[in-house]
Amino acid sequence: MTPQEVIDFFEVIIDDSPSTATTGALLDTAYTKRNEMRTWAMLMKLDTSITHSPGNTWATEKTLPTDFSSAYKLFGGDSDNEYLPVPFTGILKYKSSANRYTIDLANLKMRLTGSPSSALTMYLWYQYAPTSLFGLSDAAKALTTTIVWPARFRPLLAYDMAALFFGGLDADEITNQMAPEDKAAAAALEKAMIAWDNRNMAKMMDNSSSPQPINREAASDVVSW
Repeated sequence: MTPQEVIDFFEVIIDDSPSTATTGALLDTAYTKRNEMRTWAMLMKLDTSITHSPGNTWATEKTLPTDFSSAYKLFGGDSDNEYLPVPFTGILKYKSSANRYTIDLANLKMRLTGSPSSALTMYLWYQYAPTSLFGLSDAAKALTTTIVWPARFRPLLAYDMAALFFGGLDADEITNQMAPEDKAAAAALEKAMIAWDNRNMAKMMDNSSSPQPINREAASDVVSW
């Protein structure tokens, strides 16, 4: 299902044809809302471009991937050497500690603490931010690869667009809410998508309901990014 097909389905649901700018904004808003609502296995990437070198200090900045959204796990060299997140505003407290990292989201930079005896390749699992769907060209609207979700879940975007549309942009007495069958279909599709991703996430975590603990005392004010 291409972005244009999502838009076409949305217009069938609402029985209307809003402007290109309106449909583009609704599509991107629906997409962003879903992508940011949870940690998705389908949006997980691994980056190995960062190296923690012996000469680095806590002030040394490492460039994050351009599509970075949030960090999930970080390891230096191997799976037994996990680095723990600390608040960006609290990095001074941990600048002399080993195996800590912080994220400067405004500048897409990472800082690492400690001084390894040899250079370590950093294995960063992170949530990436898919390309915006606002202002797509006609060519991009026709591609099945523009939306990164599995095709079977993409109709959910049309239902979300309709809910947004009826909720504010065109909330008159005639069309002030989605039809009951559309609401039911949207809820069922959302449930199926989350169940599918939960199964994939469980496999990533060795079928545990939460990430496996590490054998190190965590900082008291560690935060999840």
